[in-house]
Amino acid sequence: MTAKGALMLVVSIALAASTAPGMADSKKPDKIYKVPPGKAAGVPPGLAKKPGGMPPGQYKKLYRKGEQLPSGYQWITDYDHWRLPTLLPGQGYVRYDNEVYRVARDTAVVLEAIGIVSDLMR
Repeated sequence: MTAKGALMLVVSIALAASTAPGMADSKKPDKIYKVPPGKAAGVPPGLAKKPGGMPPGQYKKLYRKGEQLPSGYQWITDYDHWRLPTLLPGQGYVRYDNEVYRVARDTAVVLEAIGIVSDLMR
């Protein structure tokens, strides 16, 4: 290696080492987000105000087989209007949060997620 090549190598390494702090993340590592009481912790301020600290599109809960629906569901009795097949004894269809589920009548435990209300109404 020539003297000129060695000098270029040393200058390159020195420049790379001197610019590393300037290329570091500009966010302040010691900045602490203050989370209001009752809100999610460890998330950006905009999401801390959302339920569960999640974006609205990801928060929607879809109930699966074996899970129990909370109160507030509506029983569906007109199966022809919704284009739903008849059921076995002890089962029923409910509408909850714009979804239709087949559930056990006595416990409201989901037996099957049928679909979205708007798709069934077509």
